[in-house]
Formats: sequence, structure tokens, C-alpha cells
Amino acid sequence: MKTLNAIKLASRFFMLKLNQVNSDSTVGYDAIAASYDTYSKYFEPSVAQMVEELPIKPGQYILDLACGTGIFTHPIAQKVGEQGKVVAVDLSIGMLQRNQENAAFQGLSNISFVPSDVCSFLSGISDNSVDGIVCGWGMSHMEHGQLIQEVQRVVKPGGFIGLIEDKANSLKDVADLFTKALIDYPDALIKNFSLNLPKNKDYLVKLLAKQRFHVQKAWEEEMVIPCHNGQEVAEYMLKSTDVGFVDALDEKLFPQVLQTFISDADERFAKGWDHPLLHKFCAIVGTKV
Repeated sequence: MKTLNAIKLASRFFMLKLNQVNSDSTVGYDAIAASYDTYSKYFEPSVAQMVEELPIKPGQYILDLACGTGIFTHPIAQKVGEQGKVVAVDLSIGMLQRNQENAAFQGLSNISFVPSDVCSFLSGISDNSVDGIVCGWGMSHMEHGQLIQEVQRVVKPGGFIGLIEDKANSLKDVADLFTKALIDYPDALIKNFSLNLPKNKDYLVKLLAKQRFHVQKAWEEEMVIPCHNGQEVAEYMLKSTDVGFVDALDEKLFPQVLQTFISDADERFAKGWDHPLLHKFCAIVGTKV
């Protein structure tokens, strides 16, 4: 039965992908905006390192693409100062609203908020007009070549780009458990869900080199999110990371899939599962030649 279900699941995934029946994560991100900051605190050391590496100067004009609730927006706005400007772009209205609330709480008035997908937004920006661009944990939703091509066009000569994203093997144990749960309920998959994740920092180096960016620094790191049982793992995945997979599932079967995932995760915890939520990042800072 398991083998037949696995074949059925693979067939459904292939047909959904072939017919471009894709999930929409926008609604999911709107739903988790209020709780996102609770979990994003774990990313703060990685954000601080990236901001430190970026050649940000007072008075600059910087774009924060796929900005979320502002984990990059706010420290960058502080560094460019009152004479500078940050444009925060995100497709999720809920995330932008939370970002704006957080900015107001910190007294930051040099940020503009734009609801848009990244590539559409960039297409309206003039050539050589931006001092720098940052995209943190957002390029997984984009075609990488198109993104970097647009970034190269709008950034001034000498301007910078900073990218940080999960690697393709990030959270692999969790992804495998969700796949295992879906094998029990193959009919639950009603839309294609996939992320365009980079393999490693070398991939990012080659990506920037194609568009004549000089790499200042590229690095990789890992981060463990502490959790103790299957319910905590599930809550983290549903409230903090990419939630497009929820839209990809039949809402009537989703509770069964989730409960199967939690039960399987609890079994693994009982056998000594130490680090189920292991994020693996790759990051890069480059300047336009």
C-alpha cells in the first residue's frame, strides 16, 4: 500500500507541476504575520552579520526585497539615517503592516512600504538608481537569473547586493517527514509546491559573477531551532517558515496529514532526534563592477 501511495503521490506532483497548478503562499504569510517575530528572533545573529558585511553608508537609497516584518528593514534604516531611504517590498500585506508597526515603534520614518512581487517592482525602477539591495530569505520564490539581472540593472556602479537564503538541504529531516505523511494521504496534495533554493555559496558566487558583481564575501552557516516534540516542530513550520505548502493541501485532509507528521516526529524524538529544525544558510555580499 505504501508503495502504491508513493507512486500516486509522485504522479500527482508531476501532473500538478506540468499543468502549473501552483500554491499561493501570500495568504499564508498574511496569516502568520502576527506570530512571525516570535520565531524570527532566532535569525537575528545571521541578520546582524549580514548587515555588518554590507557597505551601508548614511544617506543611501536601499531596497529591502521580500522584507517580511522588517528583520533587515529596520537595522538598515538605522544605518542610512534620516537622510537615507529604505523601500521595503513584500507581496504579503500582513507582513508589510507588521513591518510598518515595528518601524513606528522604533521611531523610524525613513521607510516606504510597497506591496508587490519583487520582479514587478524592480521593473519599474530606473537604471543605476539604487545604492544597494538586500534580499533575505526571499529568493526561493523567484527565478534567480531574472532577479540578479534586474538587480544589476537598477544598482549603481559600485553599489551592493546582499543575499541570504536557506540552502536546498535545509530542514531536510522535516521535509522528509512531511513527504512520509503525504504518502499516507496522497490525495491531500492538490497544488504543486516547490522552492527555488540555492545549493550552496558557490552557486551564489557564480550567479553574481554572471552579472558582473565582484564578490566581497560569501559564507555558509547553520542554526538549530530548539524544540522538544512533534507539536513544537509543526507549530514552527506553520507559523514561521514558508507556508505555501498549506495552500498546496486539501483543507479537509490537512488535519490528518499534520497529525501523522506530529506522530512520526514524536517517534523520532523518542529515538533521540536531537536537531530536527536545522537551518542551513548560504549568504553573499557583492558590489557592481
